[in-house]
Amino acid sequence: MLIAAISSRPFVKAAVTAGYAVVALDVFADVDTQRSAEQVYKIDYANNGFDAKHFEATLDQIDTSDMQGFAYGSGFEAQPDLLECIAKRLPLIGNAPEVVRKLKDAPYFFGVLDSLAIPHPEVSFLLLANAEGWICKEEGGSGGAHVLNAVTNQDLPKGQYFQRVIDGTPISMLFAANGTEIKVIGFNQQWVAPIAGKPYRYGGIVGNANLPLAIKQSLQEAAKKITMAFGLRGLNSLDVIWQSGQYWVLEINPRLSSTLDLYQSKGSNLFALHVQAVSGDLSRFPVISSRSKARNVLYAAQDVVIPEDLVWPDWVADIPMALTEIPQHQPICTVLAEADLAVEAQALVVERLDQLSALLFK
Repeated sequence: MLIAAISSRPFVKAAVTAGYAVVALDVFADVDTQRSAEQVYKIDYANNGFDAKHFEATLDQIDTSDMQGFAYGSGFEAQPDLLECIAKRLPLIGNAPEVVRKLKDAPYFFGVLDSLAIPHPEVSFLLLANAEGWICKEEGGSGGAHVLNAVTNQDLPKGQYFQRVIDGTPISMLFAANGTEIKVIGFNQQWVAPIAGKPYRYGGIVGNANLPLAIKQSLQEAAKKITMAFGLRGLNSLDVIWQSGQYWVLEINPRLSSTLDLYQSKGSNLFALHVQAVSGDLSRFPVISSRSKARNVLYAAQDVVIPEDLVWPDWVADIPMALTEIPQHQPICTVLAEADLAVEAQALVVERLDQLSALLFK
């Protein structure tokens, strides 16, 4: 199996557990991914996209003759054309490029939501005479760093749009789809790690979030309608803002989501579920643990070189290679935690984040 993503580690590990030999392409080529994959290729990435020429040149180096397919995570939302090129070489284990293209075409996507009577924040594709209470987003952006406060009379480059800010809690739902039906894997709650100029930068997430039954049912119904409208297949995630029993859809991520990591286990292999769902089969749905797992990104508080003698705690993933130079504000690794309840897992992961930060930035 060939797997590519900005950070492919959770998908590679799940695929290996499912019995696949994996060749991985990603931006970091971290220690964990190198341990799990047969080969790892580091791919250049900038401006919400892979370097397409570098990506295709790397593919030319790989023997794909005996591979079952190509599965992908984050990084392709703004590059359906690159997915089309890859699909000429290998079967896609995921949504078709045209599905990704439509979902990441903001006017089209929000128009479909309107036709389905699914609530979403107000959006605008015109200059704003008063930008107060608005943000500017990029179609196909990921990680939250592309979300900026809007500026009055700001030019709107192609591929960007304005969205009204709604105060609330960011939550998401991971689900499997077979083109017409869905099955829910879990509900998650996110938080941000803001810095100057990037107020919505992704911080962390906790699975099996304690949400009211009514909002869970509403998200399930919304995902079912969107799946029917776009023909979603495989694992997907629905991102929303939740406030006092109401919700507003922000986007669908039509690809493998890192939230897979919150529910993946030996007894519930979600990569195997992804492959089955893409083929149209949702009948072999795994038992999902009720325990909560949390993940938090550790960003560099200052420029740092990873020490050769650093002993990483066993609750760290996405570990960079020794002597890697990481600029200030860039991600270093992912901190993990697990507990019976979501609130406990979140508290523990934040505590561990502080511990590791103190270790690296004494």
